[in-house]
Amino acid sequence: MSLSDADVAALAREAVDHKDPRLDVHIAPVAQDDPYRFGAAAWTVSAGGASSYITATMSWREALDKLIADLGS
Repeated sequence: MSLSDADVAALAREAVDHKDPRLDVHIAPVAQDDPYRFGAAAWTVSAGGASSYITATMSWREALDKLIADLGS
């Protein structure tokens, strides 16, 4: 099962809430029309001056752990 936009939004909010629930979360999908980029969908998630790169092929747990590590510190 691959992650969707809604999954990434929920995961990002959960990860950022560990740091500060008042922080805004910004999610930018990686352009799918990039001729040099092949494969699964991906997103750049940022909050509080930190950012993280998530791909649709990650499991829910892998993505959450990465987001917490990248955004929650």
